Amino acid sequence: MTNLLTTAADDADTTSAAATTRALKLVLEYAGLGFELEEGGAPGGCRLRLTPSAAHPWTRGNVRARLLAEGIAAEVARFEQPLPCPGHELLLLLPSEQEVRALGRLFEARLTEAQNAALQLHRALVHIGTERHVDIQTMGDRALIDIGMFDTDAATVLFRSLGGDEAVLCGLDLADWHDHERFARELERVISATGQAPLVESVPTCGHCRGRRGGNSIRFDFLDADDALLLADTLLRAAASAGSAQVPRHLPARRPL
Repeated sequence: MTNLLTTAADDADTTSAAATTRALKLVLEYAGLGFELEEGGAPGGCRLRLTPSAAHPWTRGNVRARLLAEGIAAEVARFEQPLPCPGHELLLLLPSEQEVRALGRLFEARLTEAQNAALQLHRALVHIGTERHVDIQTMGDRALIDIGMFDTDAATVLFRSLGGDEAVLCGLDLADWHDHERFARELERVISATGQAPLVESVPTCGHCRGRRGGNSIRFDFLDADDALLLADTLLRAAASAGSAQVPRHLPARRPL
């Protein structure tokens, strides 16, 4: 019995460490940094190979001292990058989950408004079961959030998560072009009830292409950072009211030196 309990505890620790590493990887992806990340070193820790960035000043100068000032104990090494991309990279060895989580918070605190909004919306979509990468599109001097196309299954999950009327879905054949267009208008209406008014477009797929491209899809207009955060917050709070754990509002984090 003791061995079984120990094994279960070890499995739980391994799962937790892997989840913590994945969470750091997600933040790094939305930060737009060049990196390689793998679990390693001490149990719960990881190895991070990273290109220094002006957006994250602690990655330059005395990196170890700056990390220690943030309560992160890490081994730090520098090595030169050969041609054709000369420069140097950092190798950070993080000894525990605590340091991995702290480093994730440090990176997250330096995200731009658009990067933070995209990350929070990604997390909210994961929470409701429709994981997808959220893109950032630059148009002139504006950074806008693009949540991409939703197939029928993902769009209905989103509709239900926003409090859409189940009776509406029961009365629609989403393989039918006209019904799918009506569904797009209903989805637009439930999103508008959250205080936003994005364009929601039905993208029909003809019968000839359906086997290759799937069924009809939903496409959303670009969101600004505030609207993306509002949508993320709405999804998480709706999930919480339906019985999930309470989640905090996504307020901007402090920006460390």
